[in-house]
Amino acid sequence: MRTITEIKDGMMDDFMRNEDLAAIYGFEIGKAFYDVFSKVSLESLLLYIVAVAMWTHEALFESFRNEVEVKISNMKPHTAKWYRNMMLGFMRDKTLAPDSDTYDTTGMSEEEINTAKVVKYAAASESPASNLLIIKVAGGTENARIPLENDLEPQLTAYINEIKDVGVRFKLINAMPDKFDCDIDVYYSAMKSPASLRQDCLEAVRNYVQNLPFDGVYSNMALIDKIQELDGVKVVEMKSSCARIATTGSAIAINARYIPYSGYFTPGEININMIAD
Repeated sequence: MRTITEIKDGMMDDFMRNEDLAAIYGFEIGKAFYDVFSKVSLESLLLYIVAVAMWTHEALFESFRNEVEVKISNMKPHTAKWYRNMMLGFMRDKTLAPDSDTYDTTGMSEEEINTAKVVKYAAASESPASNLLIIKVAGGTENARIPLENDLEPQLTAYINEIKDVGVRFKLINAMPDKFDCDIDVYYSAMKSPASLRQDCLEAVRNYVQNLPFDGVYSNMALIDKIQELDGVKVVEMKSSCARIATTGSAIAINARYIPYSGYFTPGEININMIAD
């Protein structure tokens, strides 16, 4: 919002560019206002009074707009993206400010705040089948995802209960990564070393599954395309692929696409069959 000084300065500039006023007062158009008028002149005082009135009007409107936005925000159910962002803002061993969904970080350094924010990856989505809000979280670094410590789950659950909309049922998933298994036939040029090319194929598989976005969609076709990019590879055939959920140990066959239960993968049994062509 503009200050009183900014409003008055704008009016003074307009005043000094006005040809009719220049003719009446006899000043040169474009000259500085205070080169012609004193700060305590009638003209200066009148412009100040108008500036105060305009500032008051803008301040009242800004306050009204903020109140309306708060009311709309309180009335509107929060989106899955909002829940994701709130999970990333969770702080370990901290309580929320009274009647708020934010933390009071007064006295905390930026380093302390970042250390307290232990959730490094988060995703939220609605499950039509169970009518639940599924919230997945993980810790770690930019290049490595790991589950959060078990003792954090009660804190996260309490945090979600505090911030969630009334009536929203949720499921919190903080789990070891799904293991990705696959069996792939690779037809390659006989002019290439099968051992070296096989290693490149293994790296392509590992890089693909480990670098998927958190809670992103795995695709058999996308993985085939990655392997197909390697020099010497002619044809790639996905014989089978499956995900093994760490919490249950169950294997889920992947027909075309799959979203990891935990939100992320780790390479499991990767079988690459090299076939000279």
